[in-house]
Amino acid sequence: MSTQTIAKRLPISIKFLFAMVLGSISAAAIANSEESKKQVIEARQQNFKTIDQNMKPLNSALNADLIDWSQVNTLAATSHQAAIELQIAFPKGSDAGSRAKSSIWSKPAKFNTLMTQMEQGYADMLEGVEREDTALVKRGLKQVNGTCKGCHRQYRSAW
Repeated sequence: MSTQTIAKRLPISIKFLFAMVLGSISAAAIANSEESKKQVIEARQQNFKTIDQNMKPLNSALNADLIDWSQVNTLAATSHQAAIELQIAFPKGSDAGSRAKSSIWSKPAKFNTLMTQMEQGYADMLEGVEREDTALVKRGLKQVNGTCKGCHRQYRSAW
């Protein structure tokens, strides 16, 4: 029996009930979608804050006479996790209410490359921490700083 045949045989009250349920689900999905976008933006902003807040302590720790590798590891690891999460934090439609420029979504290739380079910089830092290789950690941090500056210039509105 085809779907059309089944639909023709259903009483009008069941069809109405089905339409109401479907409509409610659609309305909930739309509301949930708006809430979801807001949550994505908040999570994105929190990840950027984590990275920003870790930058000064990372620089200080790496310029100390005696490097506290445990501290560097913690800061680099939390920043690395934030960078990983940021790679999926810019879904289409999540630009409203943020300072991100529309070119992130309209021309994502370069932006995505910079995000990947930032994540790789943190991965290099973690490898350097594992080896206690100050030069490798500093190279990773330099790469991260370069991607931050590149993104801020090109993809972040001043207001």
